[in-house]
Amino acid sequence: MAKPAESEWSRFTRAQPSVSEDERAPGSAARAESFIIELAGENLILKIKREDGRVALIELTPDTALYLREYLNNALATIGIPE
Repeated sequence: MAKPAESEWSRFTRAQPSVSEDERAPGSAARAESFIIELAGENLILKIKREDGRVALIELTPDTALYLREYLNNALATIGIPE
């Protein structure tokens, strides 16, 4: 039986990495050129192709994918991009 999202949320938020001022500086982060999301059983695979040609592959549980969606929605709303 799956754990309720509320029980995972606390663990998820405590494990979040911080972002330094150096990492926020323009040009310090790799830019995504394209991405794809595919199913992998009950999870999702997020594959990101960077401008430098390298690829990052991340497996997301349904809860983590939901958190990512909410964070992206909130971030876009903050900078004024409609959903």
